[in-house]
Amino acid sequence: MNLSGRLAMGMMLPVVALLFALGFIHGVTWPGVALAGGAVVVVLMTAELIARSLSGKPAQLVRAAEALSRGQQMPMVVGGNDETAQLSATLAELSAQLGSRQHLLEKTVESIRDPVVVADEHGMVVIVNAAARRLYGVEPGFDTISGVRRFQNYYADGTTVMPIPDTPMARALRGHDVDDFELIVKPDGPEPAVYLVANARPLRDDAGNLRGAVAVLHDVTAQRRAHQALVESEQVAQAIIRTALDAFVQTDQDGIILDWSPQAEALTGWTRSEAVGYRVVELVFPEELRVAHRQRITRFLQEAGGGGGMGMRYETASVHRDGHRFHVEVSLNALRRGDGWIINSFVRDVTQRRIAEEQLIQAQKTESLGRLTGGIAHDFNNMLTVITGTIEILADGVKDNPQLAAIAKLISDAADRGAQLTSSLLAFARKQPLQPAETDVNDLVGEVVRLLSQTLGSQTEIRTELARSAWLAFVDRSQLGAALVNLGINARDAMPDGGTLTFATRNIQLGIPDAVAHGVERAGDHLVIEVTDTGTGISPAHLEKIFDPFFSTKEVGQGTGLGLSMVFGFVKQSGGGIEVRSEQGRGTTFRIYLPKADGITQRAAEEDDLPVRGGDETILCVEDDPTIRDYVTGQLESLGYKVLVAANADAALAIVGSGTAFDLLFTDIVMPGSMNGRQLADTLMAGRPSLRVLFTSGYSDGALPAQQGRSGHGIPLLTKPYRRGELARMLRRCLDLQVDFQGDPVPQPYSVQPDLERFLRENPPEKS
Repeated sequence: MNLSGRLAMGMMLPVVALLFALGFIHGVTWPGVALAGGAVVVVLMTAELIARSLSGKPAQLVRAAEALSRGQQMPMVVGGNDETAQLSATLAELSAQLGSRQHLLEKTVESIRDPVVVADEHGMVVIVNAAARRLYGVEPGFDTISGVRRFQNYYADGTTVMPIPDTPMARALRGHDVDDFELIVKPDGPEPAVYLVANARPLRDDAGNLRGAVAVLHDVTAQRRAHQALVESEQVAQAIIRTALDAFVQTDQDGIILDWSPQAEALTGWTRSEAVGYRVVELVFPEELRVAHRQRITRFLQEAGGGGGMGMRYETASVHRDGHRFHVEVSLNALRRGDGWIINSFVRDVTQRRIAEEQLIQAQKTESLGRLTGGIAHDFNNMLTVITGTIEILADGVKDNPQLAAIAKLISDAADRGAQLTSSLLAFARKQPLQPAETDVNDLVGEVVRLLSQTLGSQTEIRTELARSAWLAFVDRSQLGAALVNLGINARDAMPDGGTLTFATRNIQLGIPDAVAHGVERAGDHLVIEVTDTGTGISPAHLEKIFDPFFSTKEVGQGTGLGLSMVFGFVKQSGGGIEVRSEQGRGTTFRIYLPKADGITQRAAEEDDLPVRGGDETILCVEDDPTIRDYVTGQLESLGYKVLVAANADAALAIVGSGTAFDLLFTDIVMPGSMNGRQLADTLMAGRPSLRVLFTSGYSDGALPAQQGRSGHGIPLLTKPYRRGELARMLRRCLDLQVDFQGDPVPQPYSVQPDLERFLRENPPEKS
């Protein structure tokens, strides 16, 4: 190549390289590139002119042209002939213009915010802007292929190291175009990693020869971290939805299901694939509630759109896939999406809570009625005590006059019915005085069956399914017998055309959840009694009310409506529970849970049929009602006893404090004043353990504990109303009982017999 060709090519190469750099740098405008292209034309024309006119010219011009071809400025000495001077001036001007444009190019590249790196064909860095220097810590002259790096390139996963041949610059130096290539740069030291998107191009001359490469990198760290935070937030939200105790349902404003959590699957029975895309109202709402639900959602979205609130909570009935209904609490909120809404709902099964609330309301109602009926029964029992006690005297006085004797008997029968009524009221109110003891329920059921067999008639078949190993129950035997008879009579009334009545017993152990579910007082061992009939059953509407006092499905005059309420109150007061299962046309089952006897409880008092007899002991009688006090005083004196009378506990303590001797304390339990009858007895027995005590009450109001006794034996109780004979027998039972200095009963030779009988019942001899 001649001088002109070499000069033109030498001046063209650096300018072309700069032009390529400008073309690939983000933010540089193409008018600037066109301006630089004009410089190329000027250089070529000047080089040609110099080549033609300087053959053999001074060496200074040659050196100037060679420097200009390398992009360097060379000071020119103007002189010589006109042609030489003109050429020197032109070269000087061209050199100045080239230097100015090169400086502008360098400033432009330096000011770009994204890292820019230009390397020659050998991989040596020729241009690196400030952003690239901060990122990589390299300067011009750094070898991108083999230089010692103070940074490390990673693929987009952040863990796989990127080999040097795979870097965008190395690939561009091999002639490849690199577009939007993601990589991570981790500098040495504490600086955090930088996420980049790289674009790289090879640089070629007009002949297509590779002269270098340029790489432009865009820092996307902030965007990547924001995206990662969004992804993590979404993952957390999904994790919350997956692990939440409540079901999550997402719908659009038309109720089309968009999301359906695993809890929603468990709650409704519909899988996610079955639910998504369908209308929620058609899957889980009863048909009669669907219109109301749509109206509720429409009103809610209107309020949300008007700024009236973005959340709502309500309870509603729902239906399972298998058809059974349950109650749910729905908490929902609305989010704007374009012109529509997304509704997010959390759904909780509140069926058990609703049941508990209804039970609480029922219990509160029962408690209120119990207080009312208990108070009435207390006063009524006081009046009946006088009536039943004095009617015996009247009956004895008119026994020779048949007409008056019949009237006396009518009064006595009416008093007995009144006593039964108050007993039922107190049983419902759970305030009747009970005398629980070890009770062989199988034996008691046998007695009840024998009684009912004579009462129910031949149309009713009675069966028993009694467990041989049934535990003894801790319960008032007479009250339990009355409850079973009551259930048997109700079963007969439910089978007007005859049927089967079955009594069954079995043992059961209840954990805490089971005890709560069955309504018993505490967990542990229990005896279960089931009374089942094959009658007409009970309707669902009536099933909720059958234990309410005075509720009856019978015609007026055929029942008081107190039978089942009495059974319910007695069982609950005994620490047990009662359930009823019924289906119309398929009969009814009552299931009673009673606590197992602990083996050390008192034995039930046997009925004493001995003749009425009195005594000559001194009795301290404490009774607040003046009418009852006068009546009892007269009865005690008629039996031969000496009587000390007190209207309340304070008066009784004053008598005791005076040193007056007495043999037995006969006290009412419920009394006004500083202490009740039980507290009075405890106070006196604290200093005199062997003191004999007989309680009387028609309404204990919780004054007596469940065990009704002290360490040695139970304290007897005479329930109001009572007759003269019952009073006399209870007094002798208390006064004749032998006790030691601690107040415990002294064992008698015959006292082992009940224990032996109980042992034989629990361990029957094997048949040969």
